[in-house]
Amino acid sequence: TAERGLTLHDGRTLTYLDLGEPSGSPVLYAHGAPSGKLETEFFRLDERARRAGVRLIVADRPGVGGSTAHASRTLLDGGREAFALADALGIERFALLGYSVGAAFALATRHVGGSRVTATAIVSGIGPADVPGITAGRSADVTRIFTLALKAPRLTSAMLRFMRFGTRTPERMIAATGKSMPAADRAVAERPGAAEPFAAFLADALRNGTSGVLQDLQLAARPWGFVPEDAAAPVVLWHGEADANAPIASAHWLRARLPHAEAHLTRDDGHISLFDREAGAVLDRLAELDRSQRD
Repeated sequence: TAERGLTLHDGRTLTYLDLGEPSGSPVLYAHGAPSGKLETEFFRLDERARRAGVRLIVADRPGVGGSTAHASRTLLDGGREAFALADALGIERFALLGYSVGAAFALATRHVGGSRVTATAIVSGIGPADVPGITAGRSADVTRIFTLALKAPRLTSAMLRFMRFGTRTPERMIAATGKSMPAADRAVAERPGAAEPFAAFLADALRNGTSGVLQDLQLAARPWGFVPEDAAAPVVLWHGEADANAPIASAHWLRARLPHAEAHLTRDDGHISLFDREAGAVLDRLAELDRSQRD
C-alpha cells in the first residue's frame, strides 16, 4: 500500500498508510518502538482489517519513517496530531488501537479526544514508567535500551544506526534478536518469511535518522503527563503473562485505572505472539464496539 503524506499546520509532514476496508469502521493505529507504520505488514493487518470491515490508518510519528521531526513533542502532541490526520481524512469519530509503546500514544489520543473516540484497544501495552513495579519482569535488554535512551542518547542513536545496518541481512538480524525473546515470541519471529517484514519496518522507521525512534523510547521511559480515566467509550485490553517487553503489570495497572475495561489476559503469550495470533479478533471487536457506539 502506498505511503501518503499530510502537511500539518506548521508545515511538517506526517506520512501514513490507509489500509483495510475503505468504507469500514475507522481505526487509528499507534505503532510500537523501535518501529513505524510498516509493522502492519509484519502482523498482516491490511488483510485482517479487510476481513474485519475496518479502515485502518497508521501514521509514522514525528521523526519516524517519512514524518518530519518535532524536537519537543509530547504524548499529548501525538494525540492532537492523530486528530489532525482524522480531520484531513474527513473522519469525525473513530476507534483507537495501540500496540506496545503505541499504547501510550493511543491513550493520549483518547485523553485529548473525548467523545470523538468510539473505542480503544490496547495490545501488549506499556504503562507509565514512574508507576512502582510496572517494569517487574521486563527483560534486561529492553530495560537497557530505555535507560540508555534517557541517560545516553548518543549511544542509543549509535545502537539504532547499528540496527539499521543490520536490516541489510534480515535472517541474521532476526536470529540475533530472537535470542532474548520468550519462546512464544521467538516462534513468531523465526517463522519462515518473517525476517524480511521485520527488517523492513525497522529500516523504514530509521530511514531518515534515529531522532524519532529515540524520542519514542524517551517518551516511553518518562511519566506520561496524563492519567487514563474511565469514560463512556469502551476500552479492551489484550496482554500475555509471558510478555518480557511490556510486563503484565502494565495491564493490571491500566485495568485498575479503567475498572470497566474488558480484559483478555493469556497465560503463555509474549509481546508479539499475542498480537500475531489475535489481531483479527482485536479488529473484529473494535469494529463491533465502534458500530455500537454509533447506533
